[in-house]
Amino acid sequence: MKTTNFPIRNQSICQENPLAFISGNIIHIVYPNGEVEATTSEQIDRRQTKCPLDKCVVWGCVGDF
Repeated sequence: MKTTNFPIRNQSICQENPLAFISGNIIHIVYPNGEVEATTSEQIDRRQTKCPLDKCVVWGCVGDF
């Protein structure tokens, strides 16, 4: 049996926006294709991320999930 974990896709509720989780000083941005970007608030202020944070769906602390 072949299983594929990423990218996670459910055609009926397909989500194109990334998720953002805060862990200490690091912000993890998880994209729909399974890619993860780790960044800092300084990099975000300088617009050095692939996607602006206002496009992210979920904000929270990694420990909360």
